[in-house]
Amino acid sequence: MIGSLYLTPTSPGDVCDLESPAQALAALQVTAKPIATGKQCRVYCAGDGFARHVVFAGCSPHLRFEPRDAHDRHYCHVALHGPFAHPRIITGQNTVKPRCPHCRARLADWRKRLDRAAAACTACGILVTAASLDWRQHAAVGRALVELRNVFPGEASPSDQLLHTLAEHTGFSWRHAWSTLLDTCPPG
Repeated sequence: MIGSLYLTPTSPGDVCDLESPAQALAALQVTAKPIATGKQCRVYCAGDGFARHVVFAGCSPHLRFEPRDAHDRHYCHVALHGPFAHPRIITGQNTVKPRCPHCRARLADWRKRLDRAAAACTACGILVTAASLDWRQHAAVGRALVELRNVFPGEASPSDQLLHTLAEHTGFSWRHAWSTLLDTCPPG
């Protein structure tokens, strides 16, 4: 399983074409040459700015920026996803149980309940959506997503400058979360 750091608009309904975040990432040299392009996905090599704008915890993280072979996904690279017609929720095998934003109760059966647009909290009965839940940064929700691949949960965060530059290029604020690799895009 590959971990990823996701950057999404703060408001899950905000949407942009992939060109705006691509320009922001290129301006900071977070991305380098393109690897693959699809209808709703672009994959790039990590650029020289990747390690400057993805702030890793610990003193000396071991980062690889080149694949060992054609099937290797265990290296740092970047994928842009979207724009999607509706917000997508990206979760992983070990995603924490989210909390209701109203009563703070945990939704134990969230995987079954969130296959619909909204579900009632089992504790307070308020309708919640995937975007309104408190995931403690362990799920990403958005119509446009920036995926920084081979970053494990809690291992790294985006720099303030990266989030600011994305906001400047797209016109809205961004946040981050960790999850596993989104399978709708080639690995590069």
